[in-house]
Amino acid sequence: MLTSCEHLSPMGMVRLFGRVKKMRSRGFTLVEVMISLTIFAVVSAALVRNASMTVHQTVLVQERTLASWVAENQLNEMRYLPRDDDNFPSIGTDHLSVKMARREWELVVEVSQTENPDMRRVEVFVYKGSDSEVPLAHISGFMGKH
Repeated sequence: MLTSCEHLSPMGMVRLFGRVKKMRSRGFTLVEVMISLTIFAVVSAALVRNASMTVHQTVLVQERTLASWVAENQLNEMRYLPRDDDNFPSIGTDHLSVKMARREWELVVEVSQTENPDMRRVEVFVYKGSDSEVPLAHISGFMGKH
């Protein structure tokens, strides 16, 4: 129980029953707060950078997956055409534009000859846009005349 003789002096001293005691600080010093804020800032920056890299890698994996599907679709469309002299792919390079997953994909289809005159090697390269230099996907296959 507190008595009437207890009071707080301007110097931060407490008088209790004639004894003077210095009050202890219960907060953090400015230096401690600044050090903890610095540590928090460094850790936060590292976490934000890591999260950003993870999002970038996820988008890249998604684009490569879609590009590989576009390449497989193109090769399968060529394979399932009826086989005769009119539908046998001619040797050369074709540039196509395909829309899939609400995106435009640029395809380069290269048809080359093989040792067998009734076989063709077909390579499909898929690019994200017309200005891309590096393909996101590449697939190779062979097509027979019969």
